[in-house]
Amino acid sequence: MPQTLTTTAERIGKDRVKLRIEVGEDALRPAIDAAYRRWSQQIRVPGFRKGKVPRALIDSHVGPGAVRAEAIEDALPGLLRDALKENDLEAIAPADIDNLEGVDGEGPLVFEATVDVRPEITLPDLSSIEVEAPPSEITDEDVDEQLERLRDRFAELESVSREARTGDFVLMDLKGYRHDQPVEGASAPDYLYEVGSQTGPPKLDAELGGAKAGTILKFTDEVHIHREDEPEHDHSSMDEISFTVLVKEVKTKKLPPLDEDFAKTVGEFESLDALKDDLRTRLVDVKKGIVEQEVRSKVLEAFVEAIDLEPPEKLVESEFDHRLEHFEDELKRSGATLDDDARQAQLTELEIRRDIREQAGRSVKADLLLEEVARTQELNVGQDDLAQEIAMLAARMGRDPKEVADQLVQGGRLNAVAADVLRRKALDWVVGNVKVIGLPSDAA
Repeated sequence: MPQTLTTTAERIGKDRVKLRIEVGEDALRPAIDAAYRRWSQQIRVPGFRKGKVPRALIDSHVGPGAVRAEAIEDALPGLLRDALKENDLEAIAPADIDNLEGVDGEGPLVFEATVDVRPEITLPDLSSIEVEAPPSEITDEDVDEQLERLRDRFAELESVSREARTGDFVLMDLKGYRHDQPVEGASAPDYLYEVGSQTGPPKLDAELGGAKAGTILKFTDEVHIHREDEPEHDHSSMDEISFTVLVKEVKTKKLPPLDEDFAKTVGEFESLDALKDDLRTRLVDVKKGIVEQEVRSKVLEAFVEAIDLEPPEKLVESEFDHRLEHFEDELKRSGATLDDDARQAQLTELEIRRDIREQAGRSVKADLLLEEVARTQELNVGQDDLAQEIAMLAARMGRDPKEVADQLVQGGRLNAVAADVLRRKALDWVVGNVKVIGLPSDAA
């Protein structure tokens, strides 16, 4: 059998390789045949049925060079994949292809491909990694915290004559205008609003601070008003709205006393001590889950720090762009910008971007290490794993699992879900092979 592909590989950077690929004519033949079949379906020649036009007539109409060029364009991705596989390389970004020779058929097809590849990784000795688990016992402070949360849930609102403070509730009439015309979606009569919740116009919380019943506030703010012709998740357009607020009442929370009556109201407990005992029991499982998550986070951080690996720049850049876009979308939904967030955090926009890039770098490094663990330990994701993950996603979204699965397939995101599951399995393996100090089981 003739050799169809000859490659040479040259490292031109820590994560970049230049491949020179020479392609035998027999390797191009399937793509050339497919190109002729397509043209045979498209060209109309009297006396010949569609799909039966001879190659000689196709050549006379479009030229053999055009067919060959089309076939080469179709074949290049597959040829590159074969060359990477032959050299045991894995591309992490699209390759740059240049110096194409032999397109005209004069001599063999030769091209060069510069590609960013997965770096070579030597995993650290896991037995040398130690992390300390956070305390897992339930303290009186934990129980008291839960009691306070219950009190807050059962609190009643009572009117006060003083000025509004953060945490108070204000009953108000909110009206929004654009050029003296009421704006639909920017007005709300008898609107009960929690001061400091940041769920209204961006400037509303600051305006309400110090206001009393009867106060009339006027301010202009930039907010997003959804329009019927606008995509549901598009928050890019902002409107300048003039707001008028009539403060009707200032209300504060009145917490119920911690006594036997409160215990009976919460869950028909006979006494406050019985309520506390119940909370303590429930907190055991909650605290266990919190401890497990903190241990996993600490282990991953120690695992990443244990190896000196500079993640590939292209992967970091892609992750940075994704994170920055997501962050800016979140800010837009709250009516803010990156510059607004920087001023509030007393940072420069450049410092925020640098912080996001550092997070992106750590995330890429962690993913690469966990993927290497999965490869070396031959971990895999089966249909049952995917089905369980999709069921959990559907439960969180309140949707049917089949509907979620279909959406993932149609959106081309099923592989990303599988990759997340695989990395989680890899982290499970890492957690099980490092030394975790202070877990309850250690003392048993």
